[in-house]
Amino acid sequence: MSRKSIAPESRQAGFTLVEFLVALIIGMLVVLAAIATMLGTRSTAMTGDDVNALNQSSALAFRLLGQQIRQAGYIPIDATEPLYYFSVSPGKGTNLTGEPAFFAIRGVESPGGAENDRLKLGYAPNPDYFKDCLGQEPGRASGGGYDAADPAASGNARLITSEFSVDNKGVLRCRGSGNATPQPVIDGVERFDVMYGVNARAGSQQVVRYVTADDVADFNSVRTVRICLQLVGTSKSNPGGSHTDCNGESRTGSDGRLRRVYTAVFSLRNDLGAL
Repeated sequence: MSRKSIAPESRQAGFTLVEFLVALIIGMLVVLAAIATMLGTRSTAMTGDDVNALNQSSALAFRLLGQQIRQAGYIPIDATEPLYYFSVSPGKGTNLTGEPAFFAIRGVESPGGAENDRLKLGYAPNPDYFKDCLGQEPGRASGGGYDAADPAASGNARLITSEFSVDNKGVLRCRGSGNATPQPVIDGVERFDVMYGVNARAGSQQVVRYVTADDVADFNSVRTVRICLQLVGTSKSNPGGSHTDCNGESRTGSDGRLRRVYTAVFSLRNDLGAL
């Protein structure tokens, strides 16, 4: 008789405790790395969204401010100086109770320079441009306004005004002569700082220095306006972020919010000091 070989019984093998723990640790490390990557990507995306939002807000604000500043001081070019407008003399009325005299620019400095400044601009209407910062015609609420087809009409407004300021919620607002209630322009404003470039003598276009509103002896000597906007983002994904403020000082935020400072200089095209 031949003997048949008998195969040994198969054994079931498994992980040892050490192998299981090693695999568990490696898995946890992979998961933690994935979470860290996801959080980093999310933080970068949120910061990028804030940067885009702040850039767009500053561009919108500067476009509106620049439009009004460049128009400031406009008066009709007419050698006969028609009475239906006004003289640049402060004693000449403008048919507006709140603005008895014509002006191009006025400013109010914040107390101690710690808060936000105020900027007010004025110009005469003309057939091509007769709206304030809100796109409204002056005097419409009271039944008046400006008739572009008949500039000499006695009921016409003689002065268009736009006043920029920041409320306690960080919203840059503008109050136009067509609406007594300030309307929002952009939000997230931590600082609205206005400096005035003044000339040395009447008729000169050369700016000799920049001063605050309190140091402007005659606003007719202002030739340029330098505006600094410090804007803050909404997300808190920028811990330890630093920035340089409107005074040129380095600052570090503690709330994780992104801050950016934007500066622009605008020229007044209409020189009342030369008249």
